[in-house]
Amino acid sequence: MIALPCPVVQKDAAVIIWPNINEDTGLVEGKHTSPGQKNATRDLSTTGANALGTGEQESLQFTLSVDGDVPVDLKTIETRFNQATVNRYKPEVQPKYVLSFSNLWKGEALEGYTKRQLAGPKGKQLILDHLQKMPRGSWRPNISKMKSVWKYGLGLPWPLDNKVDLGRLPKSRPEPTPPDQAVREWAETIAREKDPYLKLVWLLIAQHGWRPSHATGVRWSDLKYDVNGRPNAIIASGAGAEFKSYAPVAVWLAPNLVQALEDWRKVHPNPNGNAFILPFRGLKRELDSNRKMQSDEFRWHWNALQKKYGLPKLRPKDLRHWVSTACRKAGLSKRASAYLQGHDADGGTSMRDWYDNVPLEEILQEQADVFPSGPLATVLPVDVELVSDLPPEAVALLSRFLTGELDSYEFLPQIVELRKRIEKPARMTV
Repeated sequence: MIALPCPVVQKDAAVIIWPNINEDTGLVEGKHTSPGQKNATRDLSTTGANALGTGEQESLQFTLSVDGDVPVDLKTIETRFNQATVNRYKPEVQPKYVLSFSNLWKGEALEGYTKRQLAGPKGKQLILDHLQKMPRGSWRPNISKMKSVWKYGLGLPWPLDNKVDLGRLPKSRPEPTPPDQAVREWAETIAREKDPYLKLVWLLIAQHGWRPSHATGVRWSDLKYDVNGRPNAIIASGAGAEFKSYAPVAVWLAPNLVQALEDWRKVHPNPNGNAFILPFRGLKRELDSNRKMQSDEFRWHWNALQKKYGLPKLRPKDLRHWVSTACRKAGLSKRASAYLQGHDADGGTSMRDWYDNVPLEEILQEQADVFPSGPLATVLPVDVELVSDLPPEAVALLSRFLTGELDSYEFLPQIVELRKRIEKPARMTV
């Protein structure tokens, strides 16, 4: 049995050097080689676990910086991560990665370790210990976030080989579609809300299955108008609007959304150009039209609506599931559904869908044909239009009487007077 040698640390250059081991003889190359042979460092870019316990297929012969022997600092790691990933992740996404890493940091007390210690087997063990404290079903997303901060913030190679060290991880399971009853209760309640801003907070999500980043990213310039000057569609670029993903949206607007937009335009301080349709507004209604509302701030208003009316728990994410189900039931094509919800219209489609790339005008028309009043109309009572030869005044009086707005002694003389006005022209024409 051959004892493995320990690594040599050159403190002047702060480079970790692992002696080469001859696979045939088991002898260590380097200072034990034959005369004339060159002393070499080991190539650590091998597949699978290596001397550091890492499993990534990348060179691990890295140089530790001058802070290698100084306890690591979470704030410094966060700053480095944000700077290194500024073009990789959006500003609202970066904190979620840092949060996952900070849970590891606090749970395993990483502030007591140096970067050099975390570069060795200890770092790997700390991560494994942390994973054992959470459900296995949540490992996959958490590992992805922790790995990114470990690499770009801490500046070390990820020390796990997922297949070797963790085995097969369960896939993330989609959450269930919420019941129609919960959606109906919200829809009927918010329809009575007088504040058009809060109405839009609900409708932009519920009628399209959008993420909060969609609702907070669209601008007045993204609105399209019909021949009468009323808004009838929103078409926005994912990159320009800073959505969570860069997929665009192209949505035909339901009548209740059109009305809410027109009501909000009347009181919006700057309802044109690149101004956000839903800019930042505090819970006390202080409005900053030049500031984009973040997703967390959007949820303030969403949660306030739920609390105000005592509504069942329903998140924007739940509506994303519900609208997807409504689109499938109604027969809306995958491409039209993708544009409605801000998915990649070309991602994961069949070859037929790939070539079936129709103009956006046809996409919007399909949405209008399938959902003339938006997906919400599928769970709301059907409005029955009364068709009658009676004049509108008579119908209005009868409606006021039946709803109790008029008593019989008020209704009778008015309906008699109306009949006289109707009969008089008729007799004159006989």
